Amino acid sequence: MVAAGLFLGLPCYPGRMLLTTLLVLALPQQTSPQQPGAAATRVTLTPMTAKPGENLPWSPKGAKVDLRRDGEALTGAFALGPTGPSGPKAVAVRLEHAASSTHFDVLSIDLDRDGKFGAEERLTTTAKDTRGKWWSSFDATVQVPFAADTKAEANQKATSVPYAMALWFVEDPKEPTAPPTLRWSRRGWFEGKAQIGGKDVFVLVSEMALDGVITAEDSWALATDRKLLLAAGPRDLAGHCWLEDRAYRATKIAANGLSLELVPFDPSTTEAEEKANADIYKPDREAKRAIQPLAFATDFAKAQAQAKKDKKRLVVDFATTWCGPCKLMDQFVYTAEDVVNAAKDVVCVKLDGDVERELVKRFAITAYPTMLLLEADGTEVRREVGYQSVAATVKFLAR
Repeated sequence: MVAAGLFLGLPCYPGRMLLTTLLVLALPQQTSPQQPGAAATRVTLTPMTAKPGENLPWSPKGAKVDLRRDGEALTGAFALGPTGPSGPKAVAVRLEHAASSTHFDVLSIDLDRDGKFGAEERLTTTAKDTRGKWWSSFDATVQVPFAADTKAEANQKATSVPYAMALWFVEDPKEPTAPPTLRWSRRGWFEGKAQIGGKDVFVLVSEMALDGVITAEDSWALATDRKLLLAAGPRDLAGHCWLEDRAYRATKIAANGLSLELVPFDPSTTEAEEKANADIYKPDREAKRAIQPLAFATDFAKAQAQAKKDKKRLVVDFATTWCGPCKLMDQFVYTAEDVVNAAKDVVCVKLDGDVERELVKRFAITAYPTMLLLEADGTEVRREVGYQSVAATVKFLAR
């Protein structure tokens, strides 16, 4: 996992570019018990919708809705909210063309889940050409109902929680037979403030699994003011957060996200020690730099011809301009002396996955970065997906 402010080295998946880089702070979580006799602090949380300039530095992977054709329209539905016999109905969606448009620019979404699309549930947009694909983006707010739960102190009454979401559909003229898919993500989080020891404490809870229900799989952050809160990296709700060199855990977390309790926690380490131990990029940042970074060709056919001529293997690095881990590898890995030396007996080519569509399909690339080691004839020897360290890359390049 990573230290504050660094990209998590998870692979990037094609989808919405804006938050695909996934800036995350997800340090290992200890399981030591909370401090005996420690008083709990209850925090009331409010659903927040992201305002311009307030996007969090992390994001869950976008969810998707598989669509089916209904004449000229596309229809589908997705679940959102508690499951079970009394759980809410699915959210139905329908994509259409406006009369004067050749692209899908009208989205009907069943916000009240009554099985009908009212006039206020009809959203319009203007499709935009981005890198040869047509993007249609929409914003909506769905109400997520929660039944009363008399067993849970944090959730006594039936509630309906507003769920602000962004939805987008991408048409690729080069892939006319691709299965149509609508993607979406949450546009907000839960936020609250309490006092501990006479000082304000700001709390934020955000989904990492897009299901409309807050669980230990989701994330949270603590800070001493709101600006720091929005810039903080998240921790799993099952783990602890630090506040002025003291650790806290969240307990009695309401499934509707409207409250939790904070209790002091002893992780048997300091915050500085924990961050240092979790900084997986430190060895790569401190690696000796090569005089020149690893040289990549950009034409696959020419690189393969060169590999055949020199009787060498071929390394193919599939990346994109929006991939955070790809940028980190350019910065830390491909500039390392050990990597440059290990690559002397191979031919290297870097390909933009958004441009080299046929090669992406040929090699079944589904996430970035993806590194392939090929024989000169194109036979795959091995592959790795996601950020690879200096040491891992040297091993990958070895015969």
